[in-house]
Amino acid sequence: MKNKSNESIKMELEVILENEDIDDIMVSALEGGINYWCDDAAVIGEYLGEYGSDQISRGGQLKLHDNEDNQDYILTREKFVEGFKRYLKEPGATDILEFYDRKLKVDCGQVDAEVADSIIQYALFDDVIYG
Repeated sequence: MKNKSNESIKMELEVILENEDIDDIMVSALEGGINYWCDDAAVIGEYLGEYGSDQISRGGQLKLHDNEDNQDYILTREKFVEGFKRYLKEPGATDILEFYDRKLKVDCGQVDAEVADSIIQYALFDDVIYG
């Protein structure tokens, strides 16, 4: 009988995504992550926080203009969460997670412009189509 050197284990993990994490990721996206394909971000309705980056975590909406295809896309909290989930499913994505108090949480210090861009693209396009 041969010994296997590696095992592949498929499991489901619960990740805590706090409103502050969403705000931080949105700041990274809007201040550099998506700027090469998105030339305008507008709050839909009234501001729910101090900044446009605060909208999504509070249930608001942002209209993002894709200058590559000259289309507007609406980003919501639901779409953001789906984009975040999709990002975590991609290989190497878990580097933005950390265990804290026995819970798996987002380490926003590891979320750079590229990660934020990917999350937003997954949220809007269901794939990373730019970059």
